[in-house]
Amino acid sequence: MIQLRENPYGVEVTIFMSLFDDVAPRYEAFCHTPLGQFINQVEQKIIIDLSSPQPKESWIDLGCGTGEYSVALASFGCQVIGLDESESMLERARTKPVTSGTVKYESADIRYIPYPNGFFDGALIQVTLEFVKDAPQVLKEALRVLQHSGRLVVGLIHELGPWAQHYQERAKTDPVTVYRHAHFWTVQELYELLHCFPVRIESGLYVGPNEFTTQDAAWHLEAQRRNTWPLEKAGFIGLRFNRKDCGTL
Repeated sequence: MIQLRENPYGVEVTIFMSLFDDVAPRYEAFCHTPLGQFINQVEQKIIIDLSSPQPKESWIDLGCGTGEYSVALASFGCQVIGLDESESMLERARTKPVTSGTVKYESADIRYIPYPNGFFDGALIQVTLEFVKDAPQVLKEALRVLQHSGRLVVGLIHELGPWAQHYQERAKTDPVTVYRHAHFWTVQELYELLHCFPVRIESGLYVGPNEFTTQDAAWHLEAQRRNTWPLEKAGFIGLRFNRKDCGTL
């Protein structure tokens, strides 16, 4: 495990590294199931739409995991840095082909990003705030490394949605699930952390975990519910913030 910057949370960080190191094979296997692919497609479309990546932009993917979103951003010709604390996740990320742009993966505590102020055009935090011990510090760092004209994109497992409820129930009986350590967020809570409002919000995963049968059926139901159901029932929410609107945390 490589520590790029000294921080006061050494023991705590090691625990979280080990946690995700242990689940990396199971996580990767789930992503290749029909349900896992459906979830990834729904979330990735929302995140890429919000990010609007442009060629030659520099992006940082905070909590990049196995690199799905780092590679997706790079496919638009971006230069991407993927940071994660889990070496096991990063090992899998490094095996993914990059056909456009560039991706560099680094092991780091995302509460202490080893890059200077105003370095990046964009920062992505995709299903990561759920698992950090100090979300305000992570958001503060994300804003710090963004250019004034930059954008912050956050993807959340929505606390009020069916997937967060499913994971909370699972955590009661599964002693090894990472969701035993998760905190799920509402949109209002994120506003309060950042002290600013997003310029765009998109929602998805209106299909609950017990409703999935096939991908075709899930997409049909997803499209139907997006047109009729309120945001509060979404399983996943993506938000885009303009750096210039957020001030200093």
